[in-house]
Amino acid sequence: MPVSEQYKDLLIQGTRKELYRALELKVGDIASILRKTGFSCTQCGNCCRDHHGDNRVMLLQQDILRISEHTGLYATEFSLPFIPIEVENVLKGISDPSDMIPFTDSKGNIHSFGWMLRRKKNGDCIFLEAVGPSFRCSIYDHRPALCQTYPFFLEDCMLHISDCKGLGSDISYAGSLALSRLVLDRYICELKESILVYQHYEHFEPLGANVGFSLERFKKGHVFYIVHDSEGAHRRCERM
Repeated sequence: MPVSEQYKDLLIQGTRKELYRALELKVGDIASILRKTGFSCTQCGNCCRDHHGDNRVMLLQQDILRISEHTGLYATEFSLPFIPIEVENVLKGISDPSDMIPFTDSKGNIHSFGWMLRRKKNGDCIFLEAVGPSFRCSIYDHRPALCQTYPFFLEDCMLHISDCKGLGSDISYAGSLALSRLVLDRYICELKESILVYQHYEHFEPLGANVGFSLERFKKGHVFYIVHDSEGAHRRCERM
């Protein structure tokens, strides 16, 4: 959504304060909660599959560099602009076009904040492979930070837990410490990137009520994005 200069400064200040608090968090405290909760990945692949819920994976810049280096793929081959689920539903034709108004400018560009992994036509993650009755990630050792830490994440310096079949299983002390370190590192990286996104953000005026012009462009088979990330604003065109 468009952000005024005054509001942008407030967002930067607020995120910096959250970052300072995050840097004071202790891995051991997080690990203690993880051990009580219990967790072991069952390799069910549900978190990577579309029909089990929102499986969008937001990428950090370090994720993009690591995956590109490991796979030899260009970032454009495995990443997409990260858009709100409301906009995605409009593009799929299952939601009201008015939901897209706050994210679209007068030229018909959809504004996005960051990147996410591409998905197959069936909605599953592009790197998910079926192996017999189970699934595996083809870039497992180089998977994004969000995937490495699922189902745990930090927000407002509080640990949150997503739904997962692996919860409640035994986890070793060493395992809980290692996972907790990943969770905290991911959170700190996310906050640092958010600050850079706000600093580089270029304001845009939303489309307003006249969303028809933008939708006509989409019907021709192309979606034009302006992606605001930690390195600035980038233009991306995607075929529908």
